[in-house]
Amino acid sequence: MRSYLLTAALMAALAAPAVAQTGPNAREAYVERRGLIEADAQCRLLQPSIRDALLISTAQSRGSLLRAGWSNAQMRNLENAVVSAARQRACNDPRTAASVASVSRIVAQWVNAGTMEFAGWERIWTARRVSEGWRLSQSIDAPLAATFGVRQSGDTQRLTLVVPIARGGVGPASARLVMRNPARARSEVSLNQRIASGLSAGAPPPGASLMTPSTRSIERLDGGRSQAVFTFPDTAFRDLLALDPRETVELHVETGRASQTLLVEVGDIGAARAFLTVRR
Repeated sequence: MRSYLLTAALMAALAAPAVAQTGPNAREAYVERRGLIEADAQCRLLQPSIRDALLISTAQSRGSLLRAGWSNAQMRNLENAVVSAARQRACNDPRTAASVASVSRIVAQWVNAGTMEFAGWERIWTARRVSEGWRLSQSIDAPLAATFGVRQSGDTQRLTLVVPIARGGVGPASARLVMRNPARARSEVSLNQRIASGLSAGAPPPGASLMTPSTRSIERLDGGRSQAVFTFPDTAFRDLLALDPRETVELHVETGRASQTLLVEVGDIGAARAFLTVRR
């Protein structure tokens, strides 16, 4: 009986439009997308770009569920149930064919988009298909105005923090990136913790973190303006992608004798990066 109900639920979900969903609809969205990915693995139903897009959308739905209070164990149970149900469907099932056609039309609308936003708990990652400037970015407004993400210059992409400098000011002297060491386990961030402490709830735990220094430069802008630019090694971006969507990383910015901590939400950065590499 349980297998039959799961199969029926999957069939209903696969017939639904594949639009981006978060919040209360995240579970239905995850079931739909993960189920269709599994059906494609069995039957080769999707064009490569559509499959790539579904993988991204599935990651978004997973992130939404985790931020809504789901545990990793609950996510594994749901995925196992969806995969099992999808494998029971015949490749020539007409509902699957209809779902593939619907998904292909809808997903194609954003596969070729130049910009896409990936919302998290409090912050947004913006992904841009550009040849110069910010490819991935998250805006920070306190305690300093800053932008963090991946910036492209020529053929080079670097994990970067940019802090505007007040006219006549000298700007921060250094910045260090602090995150959980992906090789070290951490307790899951619960919804209650997040509600009580905000982004600080996902901060790297003492004794299990990596601290990465940066290289500083000053960029001169129009109108006498300037900004401090801190670039981090490629390994820092690799480690950032390995973190849980509920986690937070810290940027310790030193200005003279003062030190300020900026918080960056990990969120769906993995899905945002995948959007930039999807086959179009």
